[in-house]
Amino acid sequence: MYKVSTDLLRTGHRLRPGGHYGKISITIHSTGNTGSTAENERAWLDNRANDRQAAWHYVVGNKKVIQAIPEDEEAWHCARSEGNKHSIAIEIIESGDRTQVLNTAAEFTADLLKKYGWGTDKLLRHLDWSGKNCPRILIDKGYIKNGLNWAWFVATVEAFLKGAEKVVKPTKEKIQIDGKEYEAECVNIDGYTYWKVRDLAGPMGYDVSNKGKMPVLNKKR
Repeated sequence: MYKVSTDLLRTGHRLRPGGHYGKISITIHSTGNTGSTAENERAWLDNRANDRQAAWHYVVGNKKVIQAIPEDEEAWHCARSEGNKHSIAIEIIESGDRTQVLNTAAEFTADLLKKYGWGTDKLLRHLDWSGKNCPRILIDKGYIKNGLNWAWFVATVEAFLKGAEKVVKPTKEKIQIDGKEYEAECVNIDGYTYWKVRDLAGPMGYDVSNKGKMPVLNKKR
């Protein structure tokens, strides 16, 4: 469980452009600051030293969520007009207990998806809009901890959508491909095992890239 606090930027604030826009997705970010709390992130939006043109709708910490901009308004969060206007921005802190923070973020994200009647296909990364290495704690090997990556996050959100109450933790299991055994990371949900495409593509003879959110597999030459 988590608590949501509403601490909106004042109307006319330079980081609250306003407007009313229908939403079509949720975009996940991480703060890029390993020492900042959710409260610090909210305070930074009002700090006179902050000259960045960036904000968010929600920031998530350990069992807490703070809202700074109404969901239907624009927030400058992904460097693309469509995303700023039509995607809800969730910023995740990088400090504290990583598992608990991401668990909170996954649960809150699932509740927001339920509110709009959406599934996890509506989840995007900042990376998908502009190519930025964000949310780095879920996509960058240098910042991922304990296997809690993007595939894990999406699977955990999916589990919360189905009513789970615990974090879905990744495990390593063996899989046989063309007669050879490989050990790769996976998650188990409701009796089904989910593997990362990238981990299995190599042994199957494929190179992996991506086109936006869509994985692209090409046979190795």
